[in-house]
Amino acid sequence: MISRTMFMAAVLLSMALAGCGSGMLKTKGRITKSGAPFTLKQGEDLCIYFCPVKADGSPGTTVYPAFFNPADSTFQVTGSDKNGMPAGKYRVWMEHTINKKDLFKGAYSMTNTPYVFDVDSSTREIEIDLDKKP
Repeated sequence: MISRTMFMAAVLLSMALAGCGSGMLKTKGRITKSGAPFTLKQGEDLCIYFCPVKADGSPGTTVYPAFFNPADSTFQVTGSDKNGMPAGKYRVWMEHTINKKDLFKGAYSMTNTPYVFDVDSSTREIEIDLDKKP
């Protein structure tokens, strides 16, 4: 029979091997327009990307995509490897597409987006209201 101490040691070891405590964040947020949930029509898609901002203001080389849930207008940054993103300062850019055409017309592209956020473990939720520029 496995002792309680051995069981707890096995649980802690498995959590460590699974990457628990890696410092990666799965930041959550929502997209709104005039305070109401941002809705998509049939065939439309919303792509959201978080790009690190270096100390000198230049963009980093890694981009962290977010999964957008159109049912409730929320998103979660999963990153391309599904492990999230590290804490830091991020420029958030978005594309609202239908048939590969950006309906935002580049207004929230990497170079034009006004949305920049500092993200860390205390960040609860990021709200991006498309009608309220920071």
